[in-house]
Amino acid sequence: MKWGLGLIYTVTSTLPPNHGGRTKALLKRIQFIDDTLGIKQTILTTNYNIEYPEVLADFREKGILNEGTQVINLYDWLSGYNLFNIPKSTFKKEKKYKAQPVALSDYTTRTNKKGDVVRYYDKTDETYLLYRKFYEDSEVVHFEDVMTPGVKHKVIRYEYNTYGYLHKKTYYAARKNMKLSETMYDLDGNVYCQKWFEENKQGKPEATSILIYREGRVVRSFTHDKALFAYFYNEIFKDGDIVFNDACLLDEPLIDNQHAIKPVIVFHSSHLSGDNIKGSYRFAIDHHKQVSAYIVLTTQQKQDILAQSDIPEQKIQVIPHFIEPSTLPEQERKNQFVYLGRFSKEKRIDHIVKAFKLFKAKGYETKLKLYGGVSDSQEDELKDLISKEGLSEDVDIESFTNHPQEVFRESRASILASTHEGFGLSMMESINEGCPVLAYDIRYGPNEIIEAGENGYLIPTGDIEALAQAMERIINHPLKHVHTRQSLTPKAAQHHFEQLFKTLI
Repeated sequence: MKWGLGLIYTVTSTLPPNHGGRTKALLKRIQFIDDTLGIKQTILTTNYNIEYPEVLADFREKGILNEGTQVINLYDWLSGYNLFNIPKSTFKKEKKYKAQPVALSDYTTRTNKKGDVVRYYDKTDETYLLYRKFYEDSEVVHFEDVMTPGVKHKVIRYEYNTYGYLHKKTYYAARKNMKLSETMYDLDGNVYCQKWFEENKQGKPEATSILIYREGRVVRSFTHDKALFAYFYNEIFKDGDIVFNDACLLDEPLIDNQHAIKPVIVFHSSHLSGDNIKGSYRFAIDHHKQVSAYIVLTTQQKQDILAQSDIPEQKIQVIPHFIEPSTLPEQERKNQFVYLGRFSKEKRIDHIVKAFKLFKAKGYETKLKLYGGVSDSQEDELKDLISKEGLSEDVDIESFTNHPQEVFRESRASILASTHEGFGLSMMESINEGCPVLAYDIRYGPNEIIEAGENGYLIPTGDIEALAQAMERIINHPLKHVHTRQSLTPKAAQHHFEQLFKTLI
């Protein structure tokens, strides 16, 4: 079918190399629409990441980003596309490295055991002068920190790309380790952007003055990042363009666009805090007249939005996540439960551990594995709880995994105890591998993914004893023929997207 659409974009704040549900979902949506409907999109990102070329190359190698999908980063665009395109030698056409001499004299050095950190000291009085961190298995400096007497932290940081080109210089306050300003450089050493920062109410640096340069002259200035994002979108988009937005941060700069674009706002999480609409979702909901469509993942969330807003029902499309049937071979399952996701307060992993304690008290030999990228403080708190409950021999904390399918395929059940979800992508992935789910019945997702007694069990939210009882039930009476609902198949998703684009023509 020929759609007769304008250009199609997806805007997001970041495409991190190790990513969670939101990024995974948007990449899958873009690829699916390209593969099934032949509709190509361009992705726009607004964060600063000098390693985007490597990140995108990795995505393409893994098959999660099609070769024909263009990605434009705000800062590469500001530099005149002269941030990532490394110069090549004249004859061999190989990318050229830039020399990185040390701008010091009369110094001594100390190198760490790994060889990737060198500290520089004054030869006479041992004053600490410079810290250099090298890229892994490379002689190229990743960043260098300038030190000064009487200050325990850096006062200037120079950052280099993997070919040795300076791309950013940051100044820090001597009084405390807070960013004062950033200067960004293109590959020719020209300044294209400068930012100045002040401390916000949360004690974090926030940009309050932004200057954009071309050929050494200031051509634009802004007082905050959202104004910079709006400028980016106003320059890129034209009348009739369809723009999917997957980040609440970008709602305002997108919706206030100067052109007659067609914004499609995608909700990846709950818009509620208790019974109230979260501040981060308020702008998109209140400005529905300027929005062409909203995508939510569940019927329950659509009903809640309709009850709390004036958005016309036809503007809200329910398009759940979808999943292709597993191709992994059957294997014997280990006697273990698994949690896979972020380690954060709203995930209530403490409930899982406490329920597991009650379950273990009945004499079961089952283990519990917790997968997720964690900060030191979160990991320490979790380890303390596990130790306190006497479960150190039965609960393992694992790092982030790039192979969730294998983890689910080898487990007896997966567990979700969150306070809220946008959908609960891991539940669908678990069921697809024949691994039933034990989940609190929360907004949103579990009651539209789980068929009780077929592919898992719903537990009253917060009921730790009921969760422990569900663990017993799933071990004593394993569910047979665990399967994904038809509403979560690629065929259903294709129909949903066809209907969406028909409304946008």
